[in-house]
Amino acid sequence: MVFNRRSDTRPAPAAPVATPTRPVDTAAGPAPTPDAGTSADSVIGPGFMLEGDAITIRCKGSLRVDGNIHADLHTSRLTIGKDAVISGAIAAEQVDVYGQVRGAIHARHLVLHSTAEVEGDLVSHELTVEQGASFDGRSRKAKDPAEIQPQLDGPAAKPAPPAPAPHAAPQVHAVPLPNGQSKILHS
Repeated sequence: MVFNRRSDTRPAPAAPVATPTRPVDTAAGPAPTPDAGTSADSVIGPGFMLEGDAITIRCKGSLRVDGNIHADLHTSRLTIGKDAVISGAIAAEQVDVYGQVRGAIHARHLVLHSTAEVEGDLVSHELTVEQGASFDGRSRKAKDPAEIQPQLDGPAAKPAPPAPAPHAAPQVHAVPLPNGQSKILHS
């Protein structure tokens, strides 16, 4: 029996397109992975520097810092890259420190990775310190969840001061005098 091959007139399936990949710097920490239903990640890059008095950064999603921040941070999840420097208080649900922090850290889950350098007090529910991490300060376990809860919506708005009472128009009275003239009084 002989088999004949028919020529196929259908177009050949497209070859899969290779997407270029870039190497991941694992020393800077794992790349943030988006979770379904959460806010997009925010990144403060290595060329970014923020300085000022009484500045608080609030982020409802995940925040990765690779730059220099001189401010307080409140976020759900914070990753501090190995080249980052943060001077200020931190409050977050989860904090992964690979870089430098000068200030208190309040977190439910706190990890000081081997490249971390922290000068400040730590208040957490769960604390992990990898070999090689540097920590100078006090550490205590949070007794009240409210003390480690980040303020993501900012401080409560202050009520507006009461409006000043509208100025009443001055009243004018004419008082008759005995000589037949009138004297005008303003009140």
